[in-house]
Amino acid sequence: MQNGESKTGFIEAMVVTITVAGVLLFIVWQMAGTGITPETEKLQEQVRLLSTDLDSVSGRMKRMQARQVVLEQETEVLRQANRLLRKHESERQAELGRLRGELDFYGRLAGTGGALSGLDLYRAEVIPTESDRVFQFVLTLTQNIRRASIISGKARIDIEGTMDDRPVTLHWSQVGDKDAPEPAFRFKYFQQLEGYLTLPDHFSPTRLLVTLETSDRKSPVTRNFNWSELQNY
Repeated sequence: MQNGESKTGFIEAMVVTITVAGVLLFIVWQMAGTGITPETEKLQEQVRLLSTDLDSVSGRMKRMQARQVVLEQETEVLRQANRLLRKHESERQAELGRLRGELDFYGRLAGTGGALSGLDLYRAEVIPTESDRVFQFVLTLTQNIRRASIISGKARIDIEGTMDDRPVTLHWSQVGDKDAPEPAFRFKYFQQLEGYLTLPDHFSPTRLLVTLETSDRKSPVTRNFNWSELQNY
């Protein structure tokens, strides 16, 4: 509000200054065209009065200009403080999210929820690389520590999407490392599987399908993830 009032007053002062200066020029022009007469003396007195008013208005303009500079500096300080507050709040929320994630992760391992879930895919991440067709994947596998036994198997990775406006499902042999077998795991509590996926041209992914297969389970563990959500981690 103060900033707006200062600008308005500054404009008004400028208008008054220009008006007074115009009147002075007109009077001086008239005086230059006439001799020294009583009327001229009156005009001279008006010039003195107007000059005084002009000096007063000019002083007021200078003060308002100085005030305007101060207000602009104060506004910039407030903007910077607001940006810092937003940044700190964002960092705080990110840290809280990280801590909640860690708590959930260790809670799953310990079985604090009351259920012995056994083998599970806790998280899947897809990370862009310098190539727009190559992505790094990170799979975090967990097993409840109460089971206390080593588990081994392999992770089958499939990608659903569209190519040339047709639904397509790509398998590991089409998107994984050349001649590399499907990712294998062997762990007791948790393990991360990492690798790279190369998508063919004109293919738009929509879902990542991960199937965990072991020799000692009757049915595999299957998890599906929306591709767009995977890149928000």
